[in-house]
Amino acid sequence: MADATKKTADGAGKELPAPARRRGNPLQFFGEVRREVSKVTWPSWKETWLTSTMVFIMVGLTMVFFFGVDALLAYGERLLIGAAG
Repeated sequence: MADATKKTADGAGKELPAPARRRGNPLQFFGEVRREVSKVTWPSWKETWLTSTMVFIMVGLTMVFFFGVDALLAYGERLLIGAAG
């Protein structure tokens, strides 16, 4: 792991130690987590459903595309080795 150090702005090569991490108790941590989660903008059910549907459509289109590319490459390989009839 790399050492957590900062160099000075003048570039003299002096390295400063990383600032000490502040330790809090678990209750304080979970209070901060709750505060941050309350700031999140959650999507509505309609947005979630629409996004999921679009993901499945794109997966289907990608699947068809790669099936076509794979079939074309397999046919080309059969042509190269003389197995295509």
